[in-house]
Amino acid sequence: MKIIYVHHALREKGNPPTQEDGIQPLGLQDAEIVAELMKMMSEYSNIKAIYTSPYFRCAKTAEIINKYMNLPIYEEPRFNEFKNVFEVIENGKNVTKTETWLQCQTRIREAIKDIVEKYDDNDTVICVTSGVNITAFIGLAYKIPANENMPFPWVPSCSPIGFEIDKSCF
Repeated sequence: MKIIYVHHALREKGNPPTQEDGIQPLGLQDAEIVAELMKMMSEYSNIKAIYTSPYFRCAKTAEIINKYMNLPIYEEPRFNEFKNVFEVIENGKNVTKTETWLQCQTRIREAIKDIVEKYDDNDTVICVTSGVNITAFIGLAYKIPANENMPFPWVPSCSPIGFEIDKSCF
């Protein structure tokens, strides 16, 4: 199974930044270039679908990349940012907690695993996400267990990175 990770196009950061931030003109150009590249790749790769974070910049990038391929696009809510805030019940009370880096990596890895399980070994999918997700893709591809010390690498606008994911690792 192959996954092509694509970082979203260069964003226009709001003040403060939000999930609805748009894409800069240079980012739109980057996404068009990746669309052309993915079109060429689709001629010899069995690309089946595009998965995207629910963030506007990711969904818009996925839409642009899909310009020539007409693939189904699926929103994957687990492909979102680090430090999600969530509610849990402890001792009968609602408690607000913030996600740890390990919990973030585990969440994203579970999303990747669920996607991989849907496809055959010779299939390829594209995942358009934000930068925080790249660590989980690297960890799964290279069989590195999730941990609090895994780095968070910086990824440039619309950078496609290919990964072979071995289902037997799950």
